[in-house]
This record gives sequence, structure tokens and C-alpha cells, in this order.
Amino acid sequence: MKNLITAIILIAFVIGCNSQKQKKNEMADLNLYFKADMGIDSVLVANFTQDREFQFMPYKNALNITFNDSINDYYFLKFFTGKGALMYPLWLNGKNVIIKGKITDKVKIDTVIGSTLYYKSLDFRKKYTELNDSKTDAVTINNFLLTELKQNISNPFSIEIARNFFSRNMSNKNELKTVYSILSNQEDGIQNSLMNPIKEIQKILVDDKVDLSNFSFYDIDRKMTSLKPKKGNKILIDFWFVSCAPCIKEHKAIAGKLGILNSNNIDLVGISIDDDHEKWKDYLKEKKYNWLNLREADEPENKLRTEMLISTFPTYLLLDSEGNVLHRTNSFEEMEKYLKI
Repeated sequence: MKNLITAIILIAFVIGCNSQKQKKNEMADLNLYFKADMGIDSVLVANFTQDREFQFMPYKNALNITFNDSINDYYFLKFFTGKGALMYPLWLNGKNVIIKGKITDKVKIDTVIGSTLYYKSLDFRKKYTELNDSKTDAVTINNFLLTELKQNISNPFSIEIARNFFSRNMSNKNELKTVYSILSNQEDGIQNSLMNPIKEIQKILVDDKVDLSNFSFYDIDRKMTSLKPKKGNKILIDFWFVSCAPCIKEHKAIAGKLGILNSNNIDLVGISIDDDHEKWKDYLKEKKYNWLNLREADEPENKLRTEMLISTFPTYLLLDSEGNVLHRTNSFEEMEKYLKI
């Protein structure tokens, strides 16, 4: 009888261990547990460039997702409701990652388990925001970004840090040389990411000229035209799009400086990257901005922004009449300082 009881206990123990092992094995690469206050039809999980992951599925409170690749990238969760879509971007790494949260009028993440990169990114953004809000000098902020970049150079989060540095120092070639030398040491998988600014930096450092005659644009009447610089004049190109809030805000400042630009022989040209011609046209008619505005052609090979590797908006390029790039920045205020107007 004693032996029988021992055997039963042993069997129960083995079954329990196997049950725990099975439960552990049921954990997928990414495990989402969300409570929702609204009806959600489906969810999309993808990395931002959508070249590694793109998985669309019916929504459930618990989703266990097997990835095609390892988890080590910038991802977004997109929940589709009857009133539209709610998106949450986040950096993730690790295995059997668990994300718990709520969905109300927005997506809220409560807990992320198994991904150190998620919390590292939050910590970085908090420190970076504090430095900017306290109006810390540019040298200190640059040093902070370079230190963070070196510490994270072997993981893809370095791309976000590098983009922040690039945005701040787009017109400073000495600083760009510094960050370029650091990014050159990245492994190919990170360096070749479509979000990595290394190619844009290389373009600025190596190629300082563009032939505008190689590109065609739509005018407001949807007719194709080209840019013909006036001899002796400079061209200030504003790359923008209608839904770009910083772009729209800076247009008000640009409108107030148009006379000064003209008196300094600087021809302003707005080049929109909008695909919706009518939306772009209606915006221009509503605002009545009286400078030359064009829209990029539909063909990828005929886009000036592609040639100049522009991915942040607004971006301002100052060219001389020969197409030499004199200055490049994301800030009209910074361009004003360069032009001394």
C-alpha cells in the first residue's frame, strides 16, 4: 500500500512537471494581453519598415504570435476599431516577450516582460526630453547622444539615437563626421536598416551638388514642370507635406520673411511630397501663400527627395544657381540664422 501511494505521488509529480513544461512551451515569441473598453476588429503587428514582420489577425484579449524573425527591432501594434485605428510604437528585443495593457481612447502599455530594450528606450527618451526642456546647451546634448549611441551601437535602438543626433546637427559637417565614424562600426543588419540615417549623412558629407534639371514636378494645375534656377540667385527648397504639423507651423514664419528672401535674391520653392493632389491644392488655395509651390512626381526614380535622401520633414535645402548645396537643416529659424535675415 505504501509503495502504491509513493507511485501515485511520483506520477502526479511527473504529470505536474510535464504540465508546467507544456505551459512554458506554449509561450509564443510575442504574447499580447490587452483589456479593451471598445470593440476591436483586428490587430496588426509589424516592424516599422515592414520587411521583417507584418502580421494581421483577428483581435482577442490574448494573442500569442510566432514571429518570422528574432525580436530585435522597432515595432508597432495597430488596433483597428469601428472608429479608426489606434497605434503604439515600441522597441522590443528578447524571447517570449509579454506585453500587458489597456485600450481606451488610446493604447496604454502597463507591463512589458522579457524585453530590456523597451524600458531602455523609455529611459533614454525621458532623459533626452529633460535635457531639451531645460534648455541645456548643444554641446552637452550632443555629448549625451554620442555616449548613448556608443553604449547601444550593437542594438537597433542606436538608430533612434542616431536620428536624433542627425536632426540636431544636419548642417554641421564636423559633428556629422563624428557620428558617421561611430555608425560605420555597426553590424550590417543594423547599418542597412531603412531607418538608419547613415546613408543620409554620407550623402551630405560626400555629395554637395544636385542637378535640378533631372527632376520634374507637378504644378498646382497638375502639369509637369521643372525648376530653372535664375543665374546669380539662390534657391531655398522647403520639403514638406500637408499633414506635417511642424511644416504647417513654419509656413507662417516663412510667409513673414518672403519679402526679405526676395530682396536677398533667394527664390523660395515649396516641394510637397503629398500623393493626394487635390488635398495639397486645397491647402495652398486656403492659405494663399504666394511663393512657388510644386509637388513631387509620382515615379520614385524622379523624386528629388529620393536623390537627396530626405526622410525628415520639414527639410530645407539652400542651393546656389549651379546646384551646390550651401546649407541643409530641419529648422527655418536655423536657416534664418545662416542667412542672417
